[in-house]
Amino acid sequence: MNRLILILMLCASLITATANAATVAGHGNSTVDLPNIGKVLEVINVAGYTYLHLEGKDKKEWIAGKAKEVKEGDVVRYSKGSIMHNFFSKTLNRTFPEILFTSAIQVEGAHPTPANTAATSTLSNPTTEQQNNIAKSSVISTIDSGGYTYIEATQGDKTIWLAAPQTAVKKGDTIRYANDGAVMTNFYSKTLNREFPTILFVGEVQVIK
Repeated sequence: MNRLILILMLCASLITATANAATVAGHGNSTVDLPNIGKVLEVINVAGYTYLHLEGKDKKEWIAGKAKEVKEGDVVRYSKGSIMHNFFSKTLNRTFPEILFTSAIQVEGAHPTPANTAATSTLSNPTTEQQNNIAKSSVISTIDSGGYTYIEATQGDKTIWLAAPQTAVKKGDTIRYANDGAVMTNFYSKTLNREFPTILFVGEVQVIK
């Protein structure tokens, strides 16, 4: 009898473990990948980027990420990223004492969207105003780190560095991007342990076929 009870207990444990594993798999480990959470107090959309003022558990903060459909009152999860101090946004003509640049933002309860959706809608079908800000470059080298792709590229007769949410791009590719992103000088990347004299952060990069 004791042996039968033991077998039944082991079976029950196995069923529970399997169910838990299926639950984790079904959610795509979203909690692990997006450990931060906050309620949206304010939304500012600019070319390629969404700025969000959030109220979290312990504090209020500003974050910025690839353009996302978010509204005030939404609860969002977001990944870790790079914190910038006294960050000046040229497009907004505004300085943020502290802002977190994150590679992923997800509205609670929403289904994840393909990573290239925003790039396709903005760069493949730009408005007249957006066309004036789209630039093309040839890729010299790339580095993937911390959810971003750092791209060394040629622009005219000079070499520039770009940073975009992680994108499949390689040496020799020709890319296009919105040229009105955030320009940062003396930007230090903690994940790369490297300082860039000047780097342009863009919300999207598209490889030209």
